[in-house]
Amino acid sequence: MRRIAIGIGTGPKRKMKIFNAMKLKKVSEEDIDFLYDMLKERDPIENILHKEIPKYEEHVKFVTESHPYDGWYIIMLDSQKLGHINIIHKENYYVGWFIKKEFQNFGIATKAFEILKKLHKSSIYTGKSNPKNFRSHKLMEKLGFKLTKTFSDHLVFELDNSAKYGN
Repeated sequence: MRRIAIGIGTGPKRKMKIFNAMKLKKVSEEDIDFLYDMLKERDPIENILHKEIPKYEEHVKFVTESHPYDGWYIIMLDSQKLGHINIIHKENYYVGWFIKKEFQNFGIATKAFEILKKLHKSSIYTGKSNPKNFRSHKLMEKLGFKLTKTFSDHLVFELDNSAKYGN
């Protein structure tokens, strides 16, 4: 598999080309191993959903049978899988993402969220984060989310997008 060096020579023009080439692909069975490998990368201390990695068989069933999200996408650059992003509609649209460690801090989550907002338009987006996941807090604040609720096991951030949609 060809590796894409995102961090090398990332001048403004190169970065724009990379971002223009970035796409979201719906999760499919061919992504099961990639998603499982991503679960292994997550720090359980910073996570709110998985304190332990599920068994592989449970993961396969989750991906193929549960259909937990209104949209679940692999973040792609050419044929390279960089991470995933998902959205589920409850009272608002709840957004979650994880970028492979080797691709973090290059603005990939920011661009993926921009693409996701075009696919799933909403006046309010919500994100949850473990209180210890400071990188996630920083990213959500960078995206315009504001901390709205604090619980012992998670924080809730909201992005009010209503001005864009005239609500």
